[in-house]
Amino acid sequence: MEDKTKKILLISGISLVSVFAIFFVYKLIKRKMSVVYVSGEFVGKNCDEFHAFQGTNGRVIGGMNDKVTIELNRLHKEGINPQVTEVDVVMDSATMKVKWKVKIEPSKDGKAWVGFTSRGSGGDKSAFTRAISKSTKQDFDSVKKKIIDVLNEPKLEMKAIKDLQYNFSKDGKVLGKCPTRQIFYVYTKPSKFPNN
Repeated sequence: MEDKTKKILLISGISLVSVFAIFFVYKLIKRKMSVVYVSGEFVGKNCDEFHAFQGTNGRVIGGMNDKVTIELNRLHKEGINPQVTEVDVVMDSATMKVKWKVKIEPSKDGKAWVGFTSRGSGGDKSAFTRAISKSTKQDFDSVKKKIIDVLNEPKLEMKAIKDLQYNFSKDGKVLGKCPTRQIFYVYTKPSKFPNN
C-alpha cells in the first residue's frame, strides 16, 4: 500500500512539473513569436527632406533608423533574434507628409538582424538610377562597405528588404512631384549583437 501511494505521488509530481514545463515553453514560444510594429511620420520642406527617413545633411528629419534600432536592440536583449520583415510607407507630395511603419518579427534564419538603414534619392528623373548608383556610392556593395567601416564589423551581413518607388513607373518614368526611390536594408552586428 505504501509503495502504491509513493508511485501515485511520484506520478502526480511528474505530471505537475510537466504541466508547468509545457506552460513555460508555451509562454516562451508565444513571447518569441510576437510581432512588433514601430511607426512614425514626418514632413519634408523639399524633395530631399521628403525622403529623409532618418535625416539629411547632418540633420535628423524622420528619425526612422533610430526608432527602429531601439526596438531591435530591446528585442535582442530579451533573447530574441529580430528582423524587420516589412516596411510600409505612405507618401503625399501635396502635403510633403510621410508616414511609415515597420514590422519586426523573430528572424527565420536565426540571425540577429539588429541593424536597419535606408539609402535613396529623390527630386527628379535621375533619382531612379541615383538611388542605386555606384558612382554616388548608393549601390548595395558601397552601402555595406560603409556600414562595415563605420561599425567596425567585418563579418556584418546585409540584405535589402524593400525597394520603395514613389511617383515613378516601374521603368523609371516620373509620375508626379518629388519622385523618390529608397532602398531599405537590414544588417547584422555579430561582434556586438551575437545570435541568441
